[in-house]
Amino acid sequence: MHLIVQRDTPLSDGEAARIGALFQAEEGRRIHGGGLRYTLAATAASRAAIHELGREHGLDTAVIGSFRRLSDFKLLVFDMDSTLIDIECIDELADLVGKKGEVARLTEQAMQSGAVDYDTSLRLRTRLLAGLPVDTFETLYAERVRITPGASALIAAARQAGLRTAIVSGGFDYFTGRVRAELGLDVDLSNHLEVAQGRLTGELLGTLINADVKARHVAQLCRELGVPTSDAIVVGDGANDLKMMALAGLSVGYRPKPVVRATVDAVIDRLGLDSLLNVLGACRPVS
Repeated sequence: MHLIVQRDTPLSDGEAARIGALFQAEEGRRIHGGGLRYTLAATAASRAAIHELGREHGLDTAVIGSFRRLSDFKLLVFDMDSTLIDIECIDELADLVGKKGEVARLTEQAMQSGAVDYDTSLRLRTRLLAGLPVDTFETLYAERVRITPGASALIAAARQAGLRTAIVSGGFDYFTGRVRAELGLDVDLSNHLEVAQGRLTGELLGTLINADVKARHVAQLCRELGVPTSDAIVVGDGANDLKMMALAGLSVGYRPKPVVRATVDAVIDRLGLDSLLNVLGACRPVS
């Protein structure tokens, strides 16, 4: 197994040695982007413990069994809220009707542990939006939605490498469609809000996209490409991303909740999403 560590400031030679000792790792070598690659000792801690240790020491970490280049994968899938964009859209919509606190608490409960029934939670949150005019969406998008640093560069690199790119989100179709168009992704799959006379009814149309449906969408996208799910990279942050992450050949937590941090291959806490390119290129020598 290999460990890749990155930070938003350069790592000195002295720090490289200390990091190796901290993680019981050997053969620290520099990689593109200023990070370091190590070989993990047989007695090294679990993936969960390594990521937690990285968090405590201000390092983004990845634990990789065998190195694969970006072009070795065929599909790159993102969650949207708090992953491709820096907000939870449902919380911001709720703010427009004076119910942000109530909705945010339900969102956090659903995302942190998965202990709260996600379907029920989402329907309860959506019903609190009843009566909201849909013509407010454009202003909300313009004023509050910010693309996550590094997202555009990562997606451009994936497309250049021949990967299909997708958003698979428990968020809402208006926003996933706008983000897909802005970033040039191939497809977006998300929940459909019911609208009557220009206002939200508070209900959802069609199949609710929960953790199980997210995983089914990833599997279907891979079937369409004629590849195994191990040829997918999945990036997310919350409990409802875990099942699609479990299918992936590389799972990536972007500022992940603790339940996600404990299971993923790579954690990005401090750097942009494009730092994943350094993980995928870690087997290449620094020029």
